[in-house]
Amino acid sequence: MTARIHQWPVRLLFMLAGLFPLAANTAEWPDGAKIAVTLTFDLDAETVWWNDVDAMTGNPSSISHGRYGPNVAVPKILAVLEKHNVRATFFIPSWVAEQYPGAVRQIAGAGHEIGAHGVKHISPLQLTREQEAATFAESVRVLGQISGKRPVGYRAPSWAFSNETLKLAARSGFLYSSNLMDADEPYVHDNPPGLIELPVSWVLDDAPYFWFDEDSWNKTIHSAASVEAIWQEEFSAAYDNNGYLNLTMHPQIIGRPARLRMLDEFIGWMKGHEGVWMTTGSSIAVFIRGQQGRSP
Repeated sequence: MTARIHQWPVRLLFMLAGLFPLAANTAEWPDGAKIAVTLTFDLDAETVWWNDVDAMTGNPSSISHGRYGPNVAVPKILAVLEKHNVRATFFIPSWVAEQYPGAVRQIAGAGHEIGAHGVKHISPLQLTREQEAATFAESVRVLGQISGKRPVGYRAPSWAFSNETLKLAARSGFLYSSNLMDADEPYVHDNPPGLIELPVSWVLDDAPYFWFDEDSWNKTIHSAASVEAIWQEEFSAAYDNNGYLNLTMHPQIIGRPARLRMLDEFIGWMKGHEGVWMTTGSSIAVFIRGQQGRSP
């Protein structure tokens, strides 16, 4: 992991002018919105259940859990998003895109964003600099070819970075990263300069609540209702501060019937608030970039 990156959040411009207190996010979202929300999905499919990544082998039952994502969950998730007229961002390993091109085209055809997520969901920490650079190039090529649009957002497998990851992302032409947990709202990196960060958090990820570890049996599966309550608390706090909410979900996890019903209800509940800007990661990043250099 790289050292903590110096950052200049949008709100800092306002704080330096002494116009707002530190506790509140002072970003002025488009059209007077009170909060910006991104719904993101990491479509990992089988990749996280491989015991041997090179051979792509593992427990057949566990691997079948991965196939549930593109085969069963994606169409249902797309139906929920369409119901609420919401556009989301799907981060997809290029191997998954090649194995399930129909799912990728269905996602892109519905107007959702496709972001890069490595090739086989291998941590950049396990790669040489040359291998990592090749992974970026492969992601851009495959995702662009299948979806019809070049990816501009990058999420590292397992949010894991090497010392070169962010620099390689910027050099590969990515507009934004969505990996770090050092802020509540989007900001602009100064190294590499110009790369936008859309922060994430474990509390806004479905995996800590729903991912069962069949090897050790040491994880509790939470009810969908309990997770909805946590996410509602997080939304309310961000809403009160003109803030930002970035949900990280996995189709093979959130796509189970009861959890998907919860997501459907949660999206409707959020949209029931006045001034909610629910959009893709790239739309947020383009907006943040447009704020650079503007006086308060």
